[in-house]
Amino acid sequence: MTVQDDVRRLSQMDSIYLGFNVQGLTLVTSWHKGRLQQANDGNWTFRSSGQDGGVVGFQLGPINADWTSNEFPSQGISVMYPVYNNYPYPTQPPTNLQIVFATVFLQQQLPLELTN
Repeated sequence: MTVQDDVRRLSQMDSIYLGFNVQGLTLVTSWHKGRLQQANDGNWTFRSSGQDGGVVGFQLGPINADWTSNEFPSQGISVMYPVYNNYPYPTQPPTNLQIVFATVFLQQQLPLELTN
């Protein structure tokens, strides 16, 4: 299946999990349970709401060549993509160097280390 197919399959589920990991600062990944939806403009969004009325939302943007997907027996469908931080360093001229700032995970199930 293609990434587009896997994302569409995730969007048809009652709930999925979004993981967000900031690179270089910690090895901590925050996980949220919610729904994946496609906006009218074609961009993807993730919404999660808690019992206390709190809302977490991620604007994921359009699917591009950086998005990858797999399907594993232990965790079902998994989609991953990097988030880039493209600012130049103060002592260097601007470049097109892309630095991975964070990684976003969309998964059918939580990782096994969180459920055992």
